[in-house]
Amino acid sequence: MHKLPPLDPNTNENAAPHVFLLGAGASRASFPKGDLHGKPLPLMNDITQMTGLDEVLAKAGVKFDGRDFEALYDKLASDSKNLSLVEAMESVVYDYFSALELPPTPILYDYLVLFLRPKDVIATFNWDPLLVLAYIRNSHLVELPHLIFLHGNVAIGTCTDDMVKGYPGEPCKLCGQQYSPSKLLYPVRDKSYTSDEFISSEWEAFKHFLARAYLLTIFGYSAPKTDIAAREAMLGFWETNGYKELAQIEIIDVRCEEELHNEWREFITRDHYAVFRDLKETYLFQYPRRSCDAFSSASLMLKPWPIHRPPEFGSLSDLHRWVEPLISEEKAVRREGIAHNPRLISAPGNGSS
Repeated sequence: MHKLPPLDPNTNENAAPHVFLLGAGASRASFPKGDLHGKPLPLMNDITQMTGLDEVLAKAGVKFDGRDFEALYDKLASDSKNLSLVEAMESVVYDYFSALELPPTPILYDYLVLFLRPKDVIATFNWDPLLVLAYIRNSHLVELPHLIFLHGNVAIGTCTDDMVKGYPGEPCKLCGQQYSPSKLLYPVRDKSYTSDEFISSEWEAFKHFLARAYLLTIFGYSAPKTDIAAREAMLGFWETNGYKELAQIEIIDVRCEEELHNEWREFITRDHYAVFRDLKETYLFQYPRRSCDAFSSASLMLKPWPIHRPPEFGSLSDLHRWVEPLISEEKAVRREGIAHNPRLISAPGNGSS
């Protein structure tokens, strides 16, 4: 049954979540020059060269043309005779991603975690730790959006006794035992999203958010052929969304619009979608921390808000100072019941219209 999102006209707030779905292209776009030490962010089509997997494969006598790592891995993992080789490959991948570090200057993931609110969620298929590291270094400023790890993550651990997640090696907040590294889901064709308790719980959380989303932004995720189960699950969650007739889908990708529309057409209602090549063109960057509020005001109340795009920041402290007035306004809305001001300029001299 179709219904309106939870919009409060008295405060200009839309309580429905903005869901960000990240694929490997998002990490590559966030770190075009590599991490702190210049180490590049691999995609599936270049992961063997960048991580050193090509040397492991060559040593094992495996010929690989570098074009379809997912098919290669699926083939090797399907044969028990390759167990030791597959374990060696997984170890190389895990070690490579675990060693990545953030540069000190703001990157796209810093903007992403600060420009969403606690009602929102970032769900990622990526193994790299960079989103988690961005989350950690901004978490002192304000409560941040939820993070969901659909294929596990090298920077996330789990406590199997209490079924909670934290950071590997740190003590569980409930029982004191150290968090164990989360399992990584590798690119086999027949993935199981239910056999591992942590992965299963992450998908349950994702279902909760996707079934209520009012904005869905897909950033650098191409729904590969080896992930049929993921696509089917997401479509099932989306079909239960009562707002999807009114909701908007944003796709950030370098491919042409026709190809992307065909890829995601089952999710799209009429013309309720937009394709961008850059995260900075999306609702998130036009209306930081107010994306669902601004979209519902324009589409449901016919009252578009002035665009409030941030400038470039040379330091995290500058980014934090720009965001702080928005956070202060949110506190005033909760405390006093006043309305969000669509014309709020974040920081003296730093706002944009």
